[in-house]
Amino acid sequence: MKKYFICLIFTVAALGFTGCNDFLTPESTDSYKESTAFSSETNAKLYMNSFYPILSSYGLFGGEYLSGCMYVDGLTDIEKCAGSTIGSNGAVANLYATTPSLVTPDQNSLSIWGDAYNSIRLINQFINGIDNTAKFDATVKTRLKAEARFFRGYLYFLLMRNHGSVILMDQLTTEKNHARSTATQCWDFVAADLDFAATNLPQVWGSSDAGRVTKGAAYAMKSRAMLYAERWQDAYDAANKVLAMVTDGTYALNSSYSKAFGSYFGDGNKEAILEYRYNYPQLTHNFDFIASPGGDYAGFGGDIQPTQELVESYEYAGGGIVDWSAWHSANVTTTPPWASLEPRFQATVLYPGSTWKGRTIEPFEGGKDGWVAYPPAAGSNKGASVTGYYLRKYVDETHTDLINVKSSQPLVEIRLAEVYLNFAEAAYHLTKTDDANGAINKVRNRVGLPSLNLSGTTLLDQIKKERKLELACEGHRYWDLRRWKDAAGKLTGLYVHGLKTTDNGGGTYTYDYITCDDAPRQFPSKFYAFPIPSSEITNNPLCEQITGW
Repeated sequence: MKKYFICLIFTVAALGFTGCNDFLTPESTDSYKESTAFSSETNAKLYMNSFYPILSSYGLFGGEYLSGCMYVDGLTDIEKCAGSTIGSNGAVANLYATTPSLVTPDQNSLSIWGDAYNSIRLINQFINGIDNTAKFDATVKTRLKAEARFFRGYLYFLLMRNHGSVILMDQLTTEKNHARSTATQCWDFVAADLDFAATNLPQVWGSSDAGRVTKGAAYAMKSRAMLYAERWQDAYDAANKVLAMVTDGTYALNSSYSKAFGSYFGDGNKEAILEYRYNYPQLTHNFDFIASPGGDYAGFGGDIQPTQELVESYEYAGGGIVDWSAWHSANVTTTPPWASLEPRFQATVLYPGSTWKGRTIEPFEGGKDGWVAYPPAAGSNKGASVTGYYLRKYVDETHTDLINVKSSQPLVEIRLAEVYLNFAEAAYHLTKTDDANGAINKVRNRVGLPSLNLSGTTLLDQIKKERKLELACEGHRYWDLRRWKDAAGKLTGLYVHGLKTTDNGGGTYTYDYITCDDAPRQFPSKFYAFPIPSSEITNNPLCEQITGW
C-alpha cells in the first residue's frame, strides 16, 4: 500500500495554471473564484493538495525552524551543528544553544506563528467553501473536510508545542482582536480536529488517491500530540487504534531498521504511516548537500553531526552496556568499539572506518572527509567534521552529484516505531507496566536487542532512552526534552563532545576525547513556552504575552 503523496507540484499547478493559456482574456488567472474551486470534486481535491506541502515545510527537510528543521536537534545533546557564524552551517542553532538571550518576542527562528496562521486561514477558507459552496456528494465533502481538519489539527499541535496557549480560529473573520485560549481549550481543539479526521478518513485509499492522509495517520498524530498535552489516556487510545492496524496487516515494523526511513523506502514498506514523497526534479530538498560527509564533495556537507553523547548511548549488538571511560582521555590507541554496536548506531552514524559509497570514511586531519576544531576558522567547517562523526541516517548513499542534483528521498513524518514508543509512554503514566514493556520490546527486538521487564522510574528512563536512539536525528529530541521538562537540567551547562581520530600512518590511530562547544549550553526555564511575536501583541490588543516574556 502506498502511503505517500507523489508529484504534488503537478496537482497544485493544475489548479493554478488552468487559465494560463487563455492569455487574450482580461480576466485574472492568478486566482479563482470560490465557485470554480468547489465546482467539482476534482477541483476541490486539487485545492486540498495545496495543503500537503505543510508536511514538507515543518518536517525534517523543511525550513520553518532555524532556517532548516534538521538543525533543531543541534540544540540538544545528540547533534552538533558545524558552523559558528550567522549564515553558515546551522550556526543559528549553535548560537541559540549557548546564547538564549538571542530569542526574543521580536526575533525567534524557532517561531512558526505567522506562517502557521496563514495556513490555518487558508484551511478555514477551504472548509467554509466545502460547507457553503460545494455541490458534490456529501460523503466526498466530509472526507475532504477530514483531510483539511487533519492539517489544521497538525498546525495547532505545532503552535501548542511552541507556546502552550494560542489563539483558536475555526472561522473566517476580519476581526483583529482575539485572546489566547486556555491550554485545555487548545488541546481540546487539536483532539477534535484529529478525531474528526480519523473518524472520516479511510484506512486505505484507492490507487488513484494513494498518498492522502489516512485514518492511521490521524490516530498516530493524535498519539503524538496528546503526549505533549499530558493526556495519557487519549494518547494511549489513539496509539492503540494504530496498533490494531498492525494486527490486520496495514502496518508493520520493517525487519531492517536501516530500511525504515529515507531513501530506502519503497512502495510496500508498511512502517510508514505518514510520508511525504518528493519527485525530482520538480519537488526536491537539500538534505544530502547539508549532511553528507565532506569527502562526498570537497568543501561541502557535514553541517549536522552526531555527538559522542549520542554514540555512547547505544548498546552492543545483541545487548549490553558499553563502558566508554577508556576513551575519555587523550592519545588512546585502542580502537573504539564502533563496529560492535547495535544496528541503530550503524544506520545512524558514520564513524572512522565506516564503508560509504564504496570507500572508507576518514574524518580526521589529512583524511578524505577531514576534521576541524570547533569553532572553525571563518565560521564554516567547509565540509570537515567537528565531532569526528558524520550523519548516516536519511542521507542517500546513491546520491553522487550533490551540486547539480538536489535530493528527493522521502520524508517519513510518522513511522510505526514512534507509535509503539508513544503507546509505551502513555501506558507507563497509566500504570500499565506490561503494555509499556511490551511496546518498547517490539522496538528493541526489531534490532536484535533483548527484551526488558522494567518498572517505576527505571521504565520511564528506558522509554526516554529508546526514543533518543530509535528516533535519533529525526527532529524529536529537542521537543521531547522540552515536554518532559528535562531540557533545563540536561542542557544547561552542557558541552557536547566528539572523538578526534589521528592517523599515525601504517594503519595505526590515536583517539582524543574533545569538547565541541565553545561555551556551555543554556536552557532557561522560560523556553518551555516560547513568546508570542511582538507584532501579534501590537496588532491584537486582546492577545496577552506568554508569562516570562
